[in-house]
Amino acid sequence: MITHHQEIQMTERRRRERLPFIQMDARVQVRKGFMSKEWVNVQVMDFSSLGMAFVGDHEFDEGQRVQFSLNLATEVGNITVEQASATIRNSRVGDEGTIFGVEFQDLKGPVASSLERIENILSRYNRVTERMQT
Repeated sequence: MITHHQEIQMTERRRRERLPFIQMDARVQVRKGFMSKEWVNVQVMDFSSLGMAFVGDHEFDEGQRVQFSLNLATEVGNITVEQASATIRNSRVGDEGTIFGVEFQDLKGPVASSLERIENILSRYNRVTERMQT
């Protein structure tokens, strides 16, 4: 198990800072049987427009490609990514369970735009939260 102190000392590999979130619902599509798939809810731990970390009850392999959907609820409406692709880049055991790090794939058009909008809203929310704490 990785302790909080060890986690802080780990080398940062992300190209962008991951941000806390307001209220984000996320689902990942998993194989249920030989021919069927289902969507399962996961808990988002952090987010950027390039990737995210989440905790879920399903096991994923490094390099595995997954489909995901996101919904960020805001006071003025929701920002939704209906279905997009990501690749599992790493996993580690945390207090909440297994945390999976994913990198978003095929970032074009409306999906990329929605992911960037989500990141911008979370970034503004983070700055306001930090100001309120000082």
